[in-house]
Amino acid sequence: MIHLNLQIKLIIFSFIFGFLFSIVMDILYLYLKNKNKLYSLLLSFCLICFMTIIYFAGIKQIGYIIFHFYSILVIVLGFITYDIILKIIAKYSKK
Repeated sequence: MIHLNLQIKLIIFSFIFGFLFSIVMDILYLYLKNKNKLYSLLLSFCLICFMTIIYFAGIKQIGYIIFHFYSILVIVLGFITYDIILKIIAKYSKK
């Protein structure tokens, strides 16, 4: 059983990671918009592998936490939060 403070650290880390991962993916897709499909696929795969290694290294630094299902949910929540913030910024910048 994981202690509550480690679970809270994992949730915060997963949320921030999901937010930052979404930013990195947006930047990558802006760069790869008109590139070769094979090059785009290879670079995307390498980036996802690199970000996965960073995530698990971060989990290890927090305290050898077991990867739980709610970790994935919080990462997705970070993705969604970034998308919502981006839409709000775009909405107010058009006015």
